[in-house]
Amino acid sequence: MYRHNAESSFCFINRLNGAPNDELQQTGEHEPTSALLSYCKHKFLRPYTLILSVVGLNPISTDMSPVRACCSYVQALVVLCVLLLGYLLRYLCGYRGDRGFNSYRDIRPYSLESSDGANATTNTIGELLFGYVVPSSLNLLGFGAAVFICKIVDHEQLQNLIERVFLMSAKPKRLCRMLWLFLGVAFALLLLLFAYACCVVLMQPEQIIKVAWLAAMLQEWEACLRASLLCTILLQNLVEVIILSSYYIECYLLRVHLQALSHKLLMHSIDSLDWMREVLEFRKLLERLNQHVAIPVCFLIVMNLAYAFAGLVYLFKDFDFHYCALKLVLLNIANVMLWLFLGLLPFFVAASVTRVCQSAQANGHQIRVRPFVYHNTSAEDLNSTLLFASSLDMSAKLFRMPIQPNYLCFAILVVALVILTLGMCLNLTALGKI
Repeated sequence: MYRHNAESSFCFINRLNGAPNDELQQTGEHEPTSALLSYCKHKFLRPYTLILSVVGLNPISTDMSPVRACCSYVQALVVLCVLLLGYLLRYLCGYRGDRGFNSYRDIRPYSLESSDGANATTNTIGELLFGYVVPSSLNLLGFGAAVFICKIVDHEQLQNLIERVFLMSAKPKRLCRMLWLFLGVAFALLLLLFAYACCVVLMQPEQIIKVAWLAAMLQEWEACLRASLLCTILLQNLVEVIILSSYYIECYLLRVHLQALSHKLLMHSIDSLDWMREVLEFRKLLERLNQHVAIPVCFLIVMNLAYAFAGLVYLFKDFDFHYCALKLVLLNIANVMLWLFLGLLPFFVAASVTRVCQSAQANGHQIRVRPFVYHNTSAEDLNSTLLFASSLDMSAKLFRMPIQPNYLCFAILVVALVILTLGMCLNLTALGKI
């Protein structure tokens, strides 16, 4: 099936072994495809699966033993229980993702507050529902959907995608470097989110439990409560970052796969009929991304954008700049920017996949204007390739909607105008008079 890529894969194996180009031997004396798949397994698939297994999202393969499969399910169940405990601690401590603790009075310097617990706040039904229940439910649904897709629906489709991309790509080492680049960026985002949580929790008054009778009982366990709150926040952020980074990596693999197919067609290194078969297989992988992998990402997008916009309204309207230190203001601004970045980045990644899919539609026209490359190809084959490529209608989808780059730019413009309007109308005197 992948005989058209045997020559490039053999050259890659020789580069790995350090053999010069003039000493290449015949491909029949080696097994380049098997060696390339082995390289893919050890350098890409195994580390990637290990990262997913940190939060119990590693897929269940057919060659996995029953004991390992059972341990994988138990690990996902343990992560689920810790997440539920974290949601409860958030409510008891009054910690919200959009603003830290639930009122600006809670994050003023401690000397401004009375020491008799007068700063305790009572949550309304609306604040309980929209401040804690709905965001926690979205985070939980995202994790639950990811577990269901990875362990029940997906099976070995992820491995199939990675192996196809490696066999088709001319630069397997670059794929491995990009994997670690994506994981490095994800780790940096995780550190930024956790750094904000650490700063906010450590800057609070001595008691963080807002329920009066429970605060009196747990007064001696204050340090343990702070550590537990930070650990559960770290796990929630870790789950989200891993789910989002997995989506980004799969989008990148699909983009590389289609670009490699287009390049091989234009260079006439693949038969047009084989190219059509490979594009149909790519369509199946893209449908998997749109119908399965994108589901947990959609839940997290709603939560992240809700945190970002709620934090913006809080900064412009409710946050009292007069009584808060500048570092608290900067922390909340950084928090809003992080949530906004996490909420918008999936749209940009999906738009990049859509752009590559749209460029693939022009492949049929491009081979028609390459007489020196396809001079031995019949006009009938060229016309069939042209009709097939022109009929392709593929795009990455989020919320069951195709993500187009032009619509995305318009949405970013609307968001920028909303932010500017909030700054002009809601908080003109927040920073005081000059």
